[in-house]
Amino acid sequence: MTEGMAFCNLKYMNTHTSYTRIILARHGRSEAAEKGLVQGQGLNVPMTEEGRKQAEALARFLADFSFGKIYASTALRAIETARLIRAFHKETPYEEIAELNERSKGVSEGMTQTECRQKYPDIEAQWNQELDARPKGGENFEDVARRAVPLIERHLKEHPFGTTLLYVGHGNVFRSLIGHALNMEHRYRPRIQLHYCAVSALHYDHERKRWIVEYVNRVPALSSICP
Repeated sequence: MTEGMAFCNLKYMNTHTSYTRIILARHGRSEAAEKGLVQGQGLNVPMTEEGRKQAEALARFLADFSFGKIYASTALRAIETARLIRAFHKETPYEEIAELNERSKGVSEGMTQTECRQKYPDIEAQWNQELDARPKGGENFEDVARRAVPLIERHLKEHPFGTTLLYVGHGNVFRSLIGHALNMEHRYRPRIQLHYCAVSALHYDHERKRWIVEYVNRVPALSSICP
């Protein structure tokens, strides 16, 4: 079995009536990333051409999923990615939610990565020591969890058991959610690698009241569509 075929076999409908399945899909590469800029909530830029191709591959991969609802952040790069996905899910309810927005980097947003390191070496040093530091005017991972985790918990109550929900958003928000499912300390959540348009899946077992992480950081191939 090829790697692509193995990836395809991970696509299935949620037949477990005691589970709620959560699919996390990161947006495509943005213009800010292309320019090496610090981005978070304040820098709202579209995807690059490369990012759109990534998002198109993601949309093809998710085409056969059955979603109870699709959620996206209010950031343009996430909305653009969600729009391509929704072309295959025209009847699925959709909502944009600010709680899914990327971690704010405060005053450093819009700077180049080099400028940020030079101007705020203390923050950079704390991040290198794996401390959950908060940039001036911004958020740390604990802050992100405080807004993102209650959102997901609310959705678990709002949707019937057995539903699969899709979230289109951002790396640091999804690291926070996956870290929460794994009961990982906030300071270690940056260790979770999530590429552009990577898909991660987890589900909540309502009977056992626990999260199960199915897979993390699966990136659909740009050149192939699952048979």
